[in-house]
Amino acid sequence: MSRKLLIALAGTLAATSAAHAANDFPRLATYDIGGPHDYYTAEHQKKLAKVDVSIVSIYPGWGTAQKTTMDAVAKSIKAINPNTKVFAYVIGEAMQVPASSAWVDYEAKVNASNWWLYTTGLDTSKVLSDYGKGFYVLNISTQAKKDSKGQVFAQWFGDYTASEFGTPNPTLDGIFTDNVFWKPRRDGDWNRDGKIDSQNDATVQGWYRAGYRLYVDTLRKALPGKMQLANVADWGQPNAVLTEYKGAFNGGVLEHIIGSSWSVESQGWNQMMAHYRKTMDALGAPKYGIFEQFGSTTDYQAMRYGFASCALDDGYYAFNDSAHQNAGVPWFDEFDAKLGAAVSKPQTSAWQAGVYRRDFENGIVLVNPKGNGQREVTLEGDFVKLKGTQAPSVNDGSTVRKVTLKDRDGIVLMRLKPVKRPAPPGSITTTASN
Repeated sequence: MSRKLLIALAGTLAATSAAHAANDFPRLATYDIGGPHDYYTAEHQKKLAKVDVSIVSIYPGWGTAQKTTMDAVAKSIKAINPNTKVFAYVIGEAMQVPASSAWVDYEAKVNASNWWLYTTGLDTSKVLSDYGKGFYVLNISTQAKKDSKGQVFAQWFGDYTASEFGTPNPTLDGIFTDNVFWKPRRDGDWNRDGKIDSQNDATVQGWYRAGYRLYVDTLRKALPGKMQLANVADWGQPNAVLTEYKGAFNGGVLEHIIGSSWSVESQGWNQMMAHYRKTMDALGAPKYGIFEQFGSTTDYQAMRYGFASCALDDGYYAFNDSAHQNAGVPWFDEFDAKLGAAVSKPQTSAWQAGVYRRDFENGIVLVNPKGNGQREVTLEGDFVKLKGTQAPSVNDGSTVRKVTLKDRDGIVLMRLKPVKRPAPPGSITTTASN
């Protein structure tokens, strides 16, 4: 084999190795935006570096008292794990009134430009966000009033986010924008003609989505090469129109897809998975779709159920501790299971007795959907349960050929011998001789 061909193949193998690392499971994320925002501590940075995607909170002046910056935090995280992607949180859907001291200049600009959503016209009653707690809706739509520079709020907010948070922190991988809904959550005078516009009007919904598209396009232009994520909690709804959003964001959080009273999973497991798949389809590459579960860190069965359901497709799993909402990085025994690359496609049909399965080079995941009842399944050979400390009655390290799953449960099983990793797209073989 010639020296040039050897060098070329070595380069291909190196690139393949890097791609494989990115494709390994489990895929993990954290939505760590709650207080105390002490990302500057070494202990917190180590936790953030354990996952693939970390979303952290930022605001004007963050880190000043500690004489640090978010850029320094991102560098420290990447020094521990170069593969961790770090995103800073912003929100353009609503704002708390009165604003905290960090946001007084931002509030002043919004007030001066009449960028609130009003009940009718301008300078009338602001529309309270469905979030409550003193948050009022901002007019992110393309119909908002233009400022002295000819910008609507969506454009200004894109430039503001870039200049305030993106440019000063170049080590960040991008921005996470909260509450990018597929339609407004409130009625209001979106086009400022003195009349109330319904959130259910298709034209109003189009203005709203076009506004967010204008925002993300502005942000992307100001921060070339950076990725953009969003809160995409409602994108998977059966009636959601995503035309303007298709491919516009590189990922997003399917917030509380399991665990809250309003979670999609409360409607049924199949509905949740359809929601998950529709959202993943709408995201642009590399599709950092984050399947976020809410609940108790000691409800291990519920966690296994969510974790395994997430692994049936190509998203990233995040757990939100109900005792410390949106704060910290909870860790479970299953997170340490080195499953490797998937050797089967995302699964849309049951494997056995209504139980779903996906195969990986070093193991498998099984999910027993809610409503399927307790089920026993038979495996084609010996598999090994994880050896854990959190749920030792399940993860006892035993070798099994049959597994019993409770209703609304899941499990990770490891192989005795890895199966072959799938060949990367475009790979070649050669029989060239020297």
